[in-house]
Amino acid sequence: MTDLPKTLGEQFADFPWQFAYQLAPQTYFKVGGPAEAYVELSDEQQILQLVKFCRENNVPLTILGGGSNIIVSDQGIQGVVLKLTNDEFELVDDNTVRVGAGLKTALLVRKAVDAGLTGLEFFLGVPGNVGGAVYNNAHYLEDLMGEHISRVKIIDEQGRVSWLTNEECRFGYDRSRFQQTKEVILQVEFSLQKGSLEESQEKIRQATVYRAETQPLGVPSSGCIFQNTPNTPELKERFPQFADREFVPGGFLIDQAGLKGAREGDIVVSDKHAAFFVNTGQGKAADIQKLINHVKSTVEEKFGVKLKEEVFWLGQR
Repeated sequence: MTDLPKTLGEQFADFPWQFAYQLAPQTYFKVGGPAEAYVELSDEQQILQLVKFCRENNVPLTILGGGSNIIVSDQGIQGVVLKLTNDEFELVDDNTVRVGAGLKTALLVRKAVDAGLTGLEFFLGVPGNVGGAVYNNAHYLEDLMGEHISRVKIIDEQGRVSWLTNEECRFGYDRSRFQQTKEVILQVEFSLQKGSLEESQEKIRQATVYRAETQPLGVPSSGCIFQNTPNTPELKERFPQFADREFVPGGFLIDQAGLKGAREGDIVVSDKHAAFFVNTGQGKAADIQKLINHVKSTVEEKFGVKLKEEVFWLGQR
């Protein structure tokens, strides 16, 4: 522990600081050590002040979203962990909604549907918050979150607030520019279409049923650990059922490698969806890393495929 808590307490006396704050309960996987300094903020000016302070004083700053697609190291996170709780939802015009990065993704979908807009229904089951979904360009099957975004409001690396166009965000499969920059996502604008409440509800029902049938819901997990794999001539020949698809599901390859049920400590490859790891008790981040290494090496040995992780690690790995 450094003198950071004293400095922050003096510099931002009115902020609701928590020090040596246990992060595991904040994550879907329920693993990880403490944050040296943790704070939740919704006010844009306060967020901007803290981001500028950290940048100018070389204080490590980690933005925490909904905690769904991350793994916090067992040693925890040094510096400041900032959780954005700005959850506003505003209709800008007939087809555009502007929301805070701290809004839950599921609540965004519900509010959009209630407003008579369509396009986001399949993302109802995506856990976490909007900021994290944009950072990762969350997907449901082939539908990417970035396809529905018109603009993103950020704090850039110089501490300035600006809007980025969709093109400037450089969205791709499970990626965006934000994974390479230190920009902080503040707000997001979505461009949607007028829809039918009945049709939207049917889309939500279909997505909900599909997730319930294929994913290990209700247990500690960060969702898919691995991305789907770009298809190759070798994979097309070996698995002709995917010959006309751009990607081969990572979970399918893990299943075919006989890895369902593989375990390290209390971390287990799900029997329901092999791309998911689940925490069956007191799992550690170190156990997750060991199981990732085992799955990667086995799949590469059997199929010549190097699996790429979909989750993000926070803290010293």
